[in-house]
Amino acid sequence: MDTAAERNLIRDVSRDVLAQLAPNELPLFTTISAAWFADPQAAQKASRNGDAALGFGPDPFSVLFAPLVLQVVSELLPMLGNIALKATETVIGEEVSVAVRKMFRHGDADAPADAAPILTSKELGEVHRHVIAAGKRLRIEPAQAQRLADAVVAQFVMPDK
Repeated sequence: MDTAAERNLIRDVSRDVLAQLAPNELPLFTTISAAWFADPQAAQKASRNGDAALGFGPDPFSVLFAPLVLQVVSELLPMLGNIALKATETVIGEEVSVAVRKMFRHGDADAPADAAPILTSKELGEVHRHVIAAGKRLRIEPAQAQRLADAVVAQFVMPDK
């Protein structure tokens, strides 16, 4: 986590995923995420050891899901950053072409509309597979990893509230 913007993004997406999968943890989310961001290295080590577990439901002995969600979402940032970078390069390349074209033929080409990069189906599949793989590594039950992956992908395709 290099920047406050990245931390905010991880926190926001994780909170939205948690609201879908474990809404009972939302009252604790601010405290949990602050602790997680204070020492993500420790959280990563803990998530990789044999004690990592996942609990859903009202069982008071369930392990909190929020740290796992924060971990998975944080691991997605580099991949999503690369996707955004490629999309930005494409848009910039198109804008450069339009600008150069306008130098030779004034008004012959329209600039593309400004739009946020949207993940393609293939890229959404990559996100989904990455979450499933992270779930496997974190020893999340396959059905629960599938729910987590579905919830994370939903954050990229659902319209804002």
